[in-house]
Amino acid sequence: MNIKKKAQREIGPIGKQNRIMIAMVILSLCLIIIIGRLFSLQIVNSTGKYERQVDQLVEEVPIKASRGDIYDRNKNVLAKDSSATAVNVIPYEVEDPERLANTLSTKLGLKYEDVLTKISVLENNIVEVKTGLSQGTAVIVLSHNFDGVSVEDGTLYFEPIKIKDAGAVASAIAKDLDYNYESLYEKATRKENQAVLIKGKVDNALAQEIKESEAIKDADGDIQSYNGIELLDDYRRYYTNGNFASYILGFTGTDYTGLYGIESTYDNVLRGEDGVVYFQKDADGNQIPSQTKIIKEPVQGKDIVLTIDSNIQLMAEKAVKEAAATWQTKSVTAIVMETKTGEVVAMATTPDYNLNDPFTLDANFAATHAEDLVGKTDQEKLAEMYKNQAVSFIYEPGSTFKALTGAAALEEGAVTPETIVYCSGSIQIGDAVINCATGPHGYETVSDAIAHSCNPGLVQVIEALDPDVFYQYVYNFGLGARTGIELDGEESGIINRLPTANGGINEVDYATFSFGQGLAVTPIQMISALNCVVNNGYYEKPTIISTITKGADAESPKQIISTETSAAMREIMRKVVGYDSDMTALSEGYSIGGKTGTAEKFIDGEYSNTKYVTSFYCFSPVEDPKYSVYVVLDEPKAGAYGSTSAAPTAISLMEQTLNYNSADVNLNEAAAEEIQKGTIVVPDLVGQNIDFAISILKEKGIKYSIDPATTGTTVVSQSVPTNSVYDPNSELVLGVGDSTGETAGTVIVPDLSGLSIQSANEILTGLGLNLKITGNGFASSQTPAATTVVEKGSDVSVTFTP
Repeated sequence: MNIKKKAQREIGPIGKQNRIMIAMVILSLCLIIIIGRLFSLQIVNSTGKYERQVDQLVEEVPIKASRGDIYDRNKNVLAKDSSATAVNVIPYEVEDPERLANTLSTKLGLKYEDVLTKISVLENNIVEVKTGLSQGTAVIVLSHNFDGVSVEDGTLYFEPIKIKDAGAVASAIAKDLDYNYESLYEKATRKENQAVLIKGKVDNALAQEIKESEAIKDADGDIQSYNGIELLDDYRRYYTNGNFASYILGFTGTDYTGLYGIESTYDNVLRGEDGVVYFQKDADGNQIPSQTKIIKEPVQGKDIVLTIDSNIQLMAEKAVKEAAATWQTKSVTAIVMETKTGEVVAMATTPDYNLNDPFTLDANFAATHAEDLVGKTDQEKLAEMYKNQAVSFIYEPGSTFKALTGAAALEEGAVTPETIVYCSGSIQIGDAVINCATGPHGYETVSDAIAHSCNPGLVQVIEALDPDVFYQYVYNFGLGARTGIELDGEESGIINRLPTANGGINEVDYATFSFGQGLAVTPIQMISALNCVVNNGYYEKPTIISTITKGADAESPKQIISTETSAAMREIMRKVVGYDSDMTALSEGYSIGGKTGTAEKFIDGEYSNTKYVTSFYCFSPVEDPKYSVYVVLDEPKAGAYGSTSAAPTAISLMEQTLNYNSADVNLNEAAAEEIQKGTIVVPDLVGQNIDFAISILKEKGIKYSIDPATTGTTVVSQSVPTNSVYDPNSELVLGVGDSTGETAGTVIVPDLSGLSIQSANEILTGLGLNLKITGNGFASSQTPAATTVVEKGSDVSVTFTP
């Protein structure tokens, strides 16, 4: 017995320790469960609970920030915000949805069905339905698996917008809880209790009229509500002169985000930061006005100052409209730039559109671009209208490019201004014959070849240059890449380097490159490149944003050609104006140099014989250029050429610009009198198509008429002998006839394999043959085959493949 007791005494403490350990383990487990539950409630699920509580008690309303203003260089306002109203509806407070939808759709120009949907939207936050549910009851309620129904901590919630069948939900849960069906149904179908935007930027007076028309009154005539309407302060973008500078400024969309132009490219600067207002709500979701608190004030956007001068912009817009009316164009674009800085002082295109009504297709644009808009949706038509031709229109520059060819050759020492070239009226390059549109000129200097716009002369100039070196100049002049001007939609153009089968340079393509064919540019690229030629060789990146906005971080200019080469090119381009009697008369009293261009358009796989792009670049004063002007006409009527259509517009605009800034620019009449007018040599026109002959005469400034006693399409005689000096007081009379006799004959079809469309067209046109095109890319097959003898005027069908 004693032994037993002793054993018990010895074993007792061990058993006690075991019991303590078990108790500690149980307590630890309980503690872990409690901690886990607290973590779940306070950390994992706290965010959602907090957000739901906030949603139930607080309404959040954004305050729209005012956008910054846009100014011209003289701080004239071009775009700014004006006070407006955002018309909102609180669906929960709407008493007569049909009446409200009818009012809003009628007065705001909206679709009735869309408005009715908006003002009937269900609550997208949780609605507290009933508290104190037991665990067992919660399990029963949740067993139905209804979307939008949840139970948390003994509280039943509905999320009306997620409930698919409110009647079924209310019926089932009414039985589960022995609860009122109508009350459950009302909460399951509760409308949104926060403001829903119907339309922003509404005129203040119209918004107030809408609100007052929806007033609901009691029997005593007192207003009980406004049928859910809530008006909030808003802003509307206002453009001071509708269509003014539309392609520069752009506009804002319905969400107040910048679309197109400066409004788009500088949207992050102009738009500012929105503010927020929080309204405290009572248990029924009604606002408590006395508790209104602004949490974050809106920050107005920053202003933008442009390089545009409104006065010169108006001149440019008037000039392009007059040119468009005179020449019945598809479009006309003009750019006026400060030559030394690259700052754009005017950029105008017609047709344009109304910035205060940008979603209406301009009638003039619809008429002139009808072919382009066939089969397009309304949105696609608007997208076409919004394109800024100054930076997005791609075209072959034609003869204006000759100034770049000349500058590169002079800079490399391949030629000098006095180097002699020869023009017989055409030049043979491989199998191709390249004609001169203004010759023959016989022996002439490189200076005169550029001034006379002589194609054979320029071919000889470019052949003196290493192709790799020449193409590098082209790239350095900024062609083939976007300029980076601060406008949307800029295109990079196309610079093709087409090799032969053995990897060498394609001599025909290289030759035609010298006079601006076989490449594509944009107006902003071309004026920037030509500015470099006359601005002592310095390439200035074009800009439309003033240094007031950009600060002093503008890019440094790069010098592409020397000051000496630039001076020589300025004198050559002075001759271009001086050698043309009409341009000389137009620019009398002003020191102006320039270069014309006329190019066929490539349409539906072939070069058009009726649709052209004409252009003219000019700068002044020649001795120290301050301004440059570039004008481009797209598809002017028949008879339009660079010298007759674009040049008068550009020269007139230049003169207006100089006069406007006469305090800054010396017109230098003495220098103007020293313009080298030169002499005009009469070209050989016999055998040429009459339209082509007329284009030559107009480019050279020779007055002409057609003998009324003759009919036909080919020149068979001319009253002034070939190569004689033209007397400006006389008139050259052309006799026309058919293509028989001297102008008829046969030719051998050349091998066109591997040539581009442009090159093939040049070769065949030079031989008097017509190109018929299938496909795109490079020539892979042809009919008739090479070496076949055919009559002049025959068609040659060529298939082009990538």
